[in-house]
Amino acid sequence: MRVVTILDVAREAGVSITTVSRVLNHPDEVDPNTAERVQGVIRRLNYVRNANASNLKQRHTGFAAVILRGRRNLFLTDLAEHIVSLGRGTRLQFLLEFIDERADEFLAARSLYLERKLSGIIFLGSNLLGREQELKRLDLPCVFATVDASGLNLNQVGSVSVDNYRAGWEAAEALYQLGHRRIAMLGYFGGEADATGRRLYGVRDCLLSHGLPFDEDLFVDCSFTLQRGWEAANVLIDRRKPFSAVIAMSDTVAMGAMKALHDRGIRVPEDVSVVGFDGVEQGRFCTPSLATMCQPAQEIARITLELLGEMRAGKPGRHVLLSGLWQPGGSVRAIATET
Repeated sequence: MRVVTILDVAREAGVSITTVSRVLNHPDEVDPNTAERVQGVIRRLNYVRNANASNLKQRHTGFAAVILRGRRNLFLTDLAEHIVSLGRGTRLQFLLEFIDERADEFLAARSLYLERKLSGIIFLGSNLLGREQELKRLDLPCVFATVDASGLNLNQVGSVSVDNYRAGWEAAEALYQLGHRRIAMLGYFGGEADATGRRLYGVRDCLLSHGLPFDEDLFVDCSFTLQRGWEAANVLIDRRKPFSAVIAMSDTVAMGAMKALHDRGIRVPEDVSVVGFDGVEQGRFCTPSLATMCQPAQEIARITLELLGEMRAGKPGRHVLLSGLWQPGGSVRAIATET
């Protein structure tokens, strides 16, 4: 079978070899439309980088890749640090790969799989929808941290995450019990198999259970950065639809939203309550401190390494579901029940 080269990809996509390389290594530096076209060609031609063909003969070594989807996600970068720190007590060495939160983590995984000597892959912040066949082709232990992969039913796959649906429900319930009825949401639905999607579906279904219909005007799609959180909150304010609380699908988005509210003369929590998701350290140092649904990062890191070790020893993958923990903060207050 003819080997597909980077030159083939460049010709097919109508770009330079340099552009293809940038899409592979730094996609955030490439025009999104160009990057999407190049990635489509890469998938269609099944191109993979192969820096050293001899690596294919030496698969099971002490290297594990950690692919982080969401390079500006404060929780995931903290979690990666916990994994690497705890991993020092093992014989594993870690190769860190940071990609954009809407980039293709399996494309990155295939490249690392063929380039380096890997004994496993840890995915942080992945989206599993429709990816079972790609995981089968990888054929090595894979652990998904922060994503429930139990639906894949593959022996070489394990996962550990909070119950995102339940955590989203509990965050909405906390606000409901404090009297809030007009609750806005910032994030993106993605799909029900996506961790972020699960949180939003949990929020929505909790509101529906209380007879509160989902209002599209109180939802703004945004990615997980401070800037996007700030922009999304401004969009929400500009719609002039009353709301008394905001649930953001990450603490990063919540902190950006709090800045936007402050800039527009809206007080937190006197005028609007704000809830985040993750429990990152930075949230405790906001003014006011951020109320949030915490993910136990240390525990997730420990179980991630435990699962990877089990599968490297030949055991089938397990799937662990943890509870989120509500962390009160100064960004939320009780109000007279809204009508």
